[in-house]
Amino acid sequence: MISKDTFAAVQSLYDDVEDGYNQRIRRHVQQQMLAHLDDITRELEAIHTACGAKTVRLHDYIQVIEETCTAIHQLAERLNENFMLFVMGSGKNGKSTLINALLGQQAAAEDFLPKTWKIDVFHDADLDASCTLTFKDGSCRSMTAGEAQAYIEGEEQKRKDSERAIRQELREFKKKKVPLEVLEEKQRELRKYGLYQSQVIEASWPVGHSDILSHYRLVDTPGLRQELDDMIVASAEEYFSKADGVIWILPGDKIASAGDHTELRRLCEKYEKHPDNIIAVVNRMDIVRQNGQDPDDVLAEARRFYGDLFTEIVPISAREARQAEDMLHQDGISKTERQEAEALLERSNLPALLRLLNRTLFADALDIQIRSKLRGCRDLLDHIRQEAGQASLLLAEVSGQREAKIAAWNKDSSEILDRLKQDLETFQDQEAKRIHREAGRVEDELWDMETDYRNEYILEQIICPESLERRLHELVEAHSHQLMDLYRRHLQKAPFKEFPSLKEDEMTVCLNQQGVIGRANLSDDLSGQGSAQLALGGALAIGAAALLGPVGLIFAGLAATDIGKSVAKFLSRTFGSSMADKIQRRFEDQMADVRKKLEREYQDYIEKSGGSIDSLRESTYAELYGPSDQTQTVMEHLQKLDGLGRLQVIPLRVQDIIFSH
Repeated sequence: MISKDTFAAVQSLYDDVEDGYNQRIRRHVQQQMLAHLDDITRELEAIHTACGAKTVRLHDYIQVIEETCTAIHQLAERLNENFMLFVMGSGKNGKSTLINALLGQQAAAEDFLPKTWKIDVFHDADLDASCTLTFKDGSCRSMTAGEAQAYIEGEEQKRKDSERAIRQELREFKKKKVPLEVLEEKQRELRKYGLYQSQVIEASWPVGHSDILSHYRLVDTPGLRQELDDMIVASAEEYFSKADGVIWILPGDKIASAGDHTELRRLCEKYEKHPDNIIAVVNRMDIVRQNGQDPDDVLAEARRFYGDLFTEIVPISAREARQAEDMLHQDGISKTERQEAEALLERSNLPALLRLLNRTLFADALDIQIRSKLRGCRDLLDHIRQEAGQASLLLAEVSGQREAKIAAWNKDSSEILDRLKQDLETFQDQEAKRIHREAGRVEDELWDMETDYRNEYILEQIICPESLERRLHELVEAHSHQLMDLYRRHLQKAPFKEFPSLKEDEMTVCLNQQGVIGRANLSDDLSGQGSAQLALGGALAIGAAALLGPVGLIFAGLAATDIGKSVAKFLSRTFGSSMADKIQRRFEDQMADVRKKLEREYQDYIEKSGGSIDSLRESTYAELYGPSDQTQTVMEHLQKLDGLGRLQVIPLRVQDIIFSH
């Protein structure tokens, strides 16, 4: 026989080992959950270093990753807290009423549709204890219940006001009769920068004595897939990753609700089987009875629809449970009234739900809690991988677009410069042939003319400088328009814009809450002259300026020699060039200088235009995605995040606890 002392000693050892194991396993799992965060933080810091200031589009992904890291921290810390029991479901299925029934008191607001992404957590504490608001960045604020409620109402009012402003702006925008893609882009812009996004993700409320809160923390969630101005509040996966256990509430009077079925199917597909920490509750059985339906038929229908998704499905009337509880809490209640209230409570089937919770979730609370936390952590790490992968793909895409913009400019500017050079060469050839032809017609007369008169004749009757300069000016002006068109066309394509279809006057000029959007990416002022365009003035003027200089020199040395006009004519015709050849060569020599000057002007214009285009392209790219010369570096860090290893938890053995103890 084992003595009482021996039994007590063994029991004490067992309790110590169990308590030690529970503490050690929690710490062990927490360490495993947090193992990747140092690596993630290191890569994020490297990205911040490479990018400098915050970038609009890249920041969207980085912010999500940072918030997800915070969520992993919170998830690990909550292993030290009570079991988190979420009440979830689509729409207004009576979640808050059920929570109040489970609490045995009015704590959750009923018939109220939350419009923020927050969850309400009810925990065991004195009613005068402070409430805690938790924010996306992991920070918390403690305040009285009244202050917390006022703060949340203020947040929801800001949301409503922003929704109202968005609807009004969209109505005005539609009056412009813009294409559908522009309208859709305007909607995206307004939703991102105009819709107020509360940073509150959780409100923790103290609830006076409640039996269920000694084992659980009850969590109320907004209605899943609730459409708010075409914006989905939340999906099941988002809340399920935070939950240790879930009561999924179904409407008994609308058991075949497509919303619930869709969400549950999506959840089960993600985890390849139905999760072991969910209990289904068919609520509103009182309404079912009032409608003349057989509760057993409704329960059978629920099992047909959801039997493959839930191990347990419990019918309940949360409203009857609350009525019964209110009756039982009344002072001076009679024996008969008490019996009626107890019968109503039993009919609500709330006691059966509580017994099921204790038999399933609570009986294996630590193991379920650990499994749920690890599952949630894996989900969050997968989310980080997904965001990093998408960011990397985005950078690869826009980097390719940037290279394409550069290549297009280089190709087009090179082609137009070659074309303009060819035009000038053609112009020179045509004019030279014209001059040669005109001079050849009167060559004999030219040899017989006095020098001064001959030079004047060549200038006025053959060269015709005014008409020549006019034609050259027309050519240069045509070239100028081509260069300007090239500049404008590529300047239009140069900037990277978050919303490419929107013009500047169609953009909402505002900063987002993080203050990361600037104005460079909004710039659409592409018609200004700028430094590149000013160079065009020189190109236009050079037609006259370049030609007037050499015109007089064209005829230097063409005068008859001292031998005599007839001898010179004979010698020229017999042994040398004709007068027409000499005039043509001299014209071509001088015109070649004009061409070179014009070509330099064109080249300078293209270089200055290219500089202006480069500046706009690179500044807007950097504002959205970081400096272009750091893109490859950032992608490498993102790829490291995308390649994070899976969460692997090494089991902690009982013997390790015993021997260490």
